[in-house]
Amino acid sequence: MAFAVVTTVKVNPESIDRLAALFDETNRDLVAGHDDWLGAWFTADRERGEVTVIARWRDPSSYRVLRESPEFQSTMARFAEDFVEPPRVSINEILVEM
Repeated sequence: MAFAVVTTVKVNPESIDRLAALFDETNRDLVAGHDDWLGAWFTADRERGEVTVIARWRDPSSYRVLRESPEFQSTMARFAEDFVEPPRVSINEILVEM
C-alpha cells in the first residue's frame, strides 16, 4: 500500500522555475532519513500560476513527522516567499498504479 501526498499552491508565475530548482536542491536531503518516502514529482501549471508536488509514501504518518521537523519548516519558509496563498495538502491512498 502507498499514499500520495498532494500539495498544490498558487505562486507568483515568474517564480516557478526558481521554486523547481529549490525543490530539486532541498528535497533529497529532507527525505533522506525517511525510509517510507518513495518518490516525488514537482509539477507546474504555468497558465494558472500553480505548482503541485505529488509525493509517494508507504506510510502517511512518516510525512506528518517530516512536516513537523525544523528542517522542513525552514525549507518551506524559503518556498513561501513566492506563495500567493497557503498550500492545500491532501493525503490520498493510492488505489491503482500503472
